[in-house]
Amino acid sequence: MKKVIQIPTIKDDDIGYEHLLQVAGNIFEDPYNYFDFDFSRCAMLDHSAVVMLGALARYVDYHNSQMKVSKAMFFKREHADIAGVMFLVSSMNSAVRERLIGNNFLSHFSSGTLEGYPTGGYLGYREHNYLLDADKIADHLQNEWLSAAKLRLSDKLKPAITSRILEIFSNAYGHGVSIQDMKTMGVYSCGQFKKNERSLNISVLDFGPGIIKNVKSVYGEMPSLDAMHWALVKGNSTRTDSRHADIPRGLGLDLLHNFVHVNGGELRIYSNDVKVISSKTSGLKVEANAADLRGTLVSIKINCDDRYYSFTSESKPKQQQYF
Repeated sequence: MKKVIQIPTIKDDDIGYEHLLQVAGNIFEDPYNYFDFDFSRCAMLDHSAVVMLGALARYVDYHNSQMKVSKAMFFKREHADIAGVMFLVSSMNSAVRERLIGNNFLSHFSSGTLEGYPTGGYLGYREHNYLLDADKIADHLQNEWLSAAKLRLSDKLKPAITSRILEIFSNAYGHGVSIQDMKTMGVYSCGQFKKNERSLNISVLDFGPGIIKNVKSVYGEMPSLDAMHWALVKGNSTRTDSRHADIPRGLGLDLLHNFVHVNGGELRIYSNDVKVISSKTSGLKVEANAADLRGTLVSIKINCDDRYYSFTSESKPKQQQYF
């Protein structure tokens, strides 16, 4: 059976994330189908939408590959029909199409040749397999995403921010990929630099059990908001500080939380039925989310202004911002 999924305009804002989770919910309901992703009503897609659409395509691929194996075994056939996702490039406007080419997204899903795919280091869509290559990810974050041309950070602060973002990947692997049923699915990310807004973004997504379910699996039933508050506590960030070897690690986001407040950026987390929004204007908000995400999505926005950022303990050149 074929289903057409209308992809709306999805920006990096509250409404955009609501649309995004609605699209994900449509796929989660029944992934054993052919899906056509139609972009005729989509004016633009931000990084969070790109990473989600790519991961959903792999989610459908995984479930239907399992169905293919089951059918082949049942009918004793070597081949069985499977479903999947088709991105209708012809339905995209030029802005959407150019973005999905420029961030290397379509190269992962197109058998044809489209000009303009970036090579080497680039900010865009990436699929990380189910084994964590920490050195490769750290190099990409520090030298390509947080390049000096985009943001001025001290020699101490830059690796500290890199390590906190790397911990997001580590959490996605350690308490997402490694314990999920879908063993062949990895972690998905998408970086983006908006030149007109001078903002730097990255989204990291996994379809593991999710933060809330992980915490509850160890501590038992509790309100979902309490489970998320536990995960956000500084110090709940390693397995060794817990009485159980497999305790869900906290998110270790204290430095990122402080930095986006000083910088005027934003940090978002969507996991299971809870969302977290952290910014200078909103403060830290932990709220129930109407849509249930089967996994965890973390999105970070940093403003690329002319200020120089460092720790308060460092020397103090002019035009410096401390925290």
